[in-house]
Amino acid sequence: MVKLTENPFKFGNPVHGDYYFPRPELTNTVRQFLSNHIHVVLMGPRRFGKTSFVFDLFEHIEKEGYVCLLVDIFNVTSHRDFLHQFLRALRKKQRLKNRLKNWWKKIGRLKPHLNLEIDPHTGRPNPSLGFSLGQLDEEEVRAGIQDLLDELTNLGDKVVIALDEFQQISQLEDKGWLEATVRTHFQKLPNVSFLFTGSRKGIISDMLNDPSRPLYRSCQIIEFPSFGSSFSDWVILRFRMVGVKCSTEAINHLRALVQDTPNYVQMVCFHLVALARTAVDIDDVEEVLDTVARQNAYAYQTLLNSLTLAQQRALRLAANEKHSLFQKEQLVKYEISSAPALHNSIKALKIKGILDEEGTAKGRVLFDDPLFAYWLRISFPM
Repeated sequence: MVKLTENPFKFGNPVHGDYYFPRPELTNTVRQFLSNHIHVVLMGPRRFGKTSFVFDLFEHIEKEGYVCLLVDIFNVTSHRDFLHQFLRALRKKQRLKNRLKNWWKKIGRLKPHLNLEIDPHTGRPNPSLGFSLGQLDEEEVRAGIQDLLDELTNLGDKVVIALDEFQQISQLEDKGWLEATVRTHFQKLPNVSFLFTGSRKGIISDMLNDPSRPLYRSCQIIEFPSFGSSFSDWVILRFRMVGVKCSTEAINHLRALVQDTPNYVQMVCFHLVALARTAVDIDDVEEVLDTVARQNAYAYQTLLNSLTLAQQRALRLAANEKHSLFQKEQLVKYEISSAPALHNSIKALKIKGILDEEGTAKGRVLFDDPLFAYWLRISFPM
């Protein structure tokens, strides 16, 4: 049995410090662009470590005098949501609190109010400045966004604003207003660089490569690089810290099963350590991954039930077959009526955010959630 003091793996939220696998080459590349006021789009699958990377990058460049802000807009559905998330991110930055107090005077449309929250450690009230957007109409919200973006230039001499899952702004039904507003401020804010992260390749490609779109060729696109063998070495070293022997083959096998998604790699490894295994091999990896996948069966089955039969068959095909999805033999095997029918199903699944494109490879797709793909393989083997 392994005697544990602390599990060397973490998952579920962005990781920091020793739990983060460093990407120094990527850090240096992104830093070079941002320092030269070249806006960057960092593109890669969800749960792939992009947010953890941004936190690590900010930790480095804040020591150089940068003011950095990360705004999560993954779930925004309106301009009000966008403004709320931006202000929420600003409130979390302790060093900006004094500046915020002055902002309320300039951005008169926002309604300031004082929050009294109880500190869980001391039991004392902790006052903080808040805001209310409830009474603002759409015109006032849009004006508030413009005012807020204008004020970013006053945050410091060197500012980096990161918008996490930024493709969400293209989903708002505003005829490109927010895209155009962001692009306008690229020129208006000479001391502010923007770092966008995104996971929907098709949507991002349309935003940046369509000449009719406001953000056309406005940013440097960087594909979040795949992990090399050094990632497996790092995982094995983390196991060794708590006295667990793990083979390189087992970790490479795990990485392949979960599309090299670091969140899922750390999740499985966390459970393997928690089970107090003294050694880890391929069978152990598959046993734990099976268990975790089946624990999500209700959510995955509910998702399947919301899809058409044609879309369900397309998902089984995509989960089980790596290449040549449109070959006649594959269509017959998965009871798909024709190649155009499969194309339409895949297109619908991309719109729903369940599938996405795999680079430039034709006839290949990626699952937004690789654990869902794994569950499909073990639940509907072909």
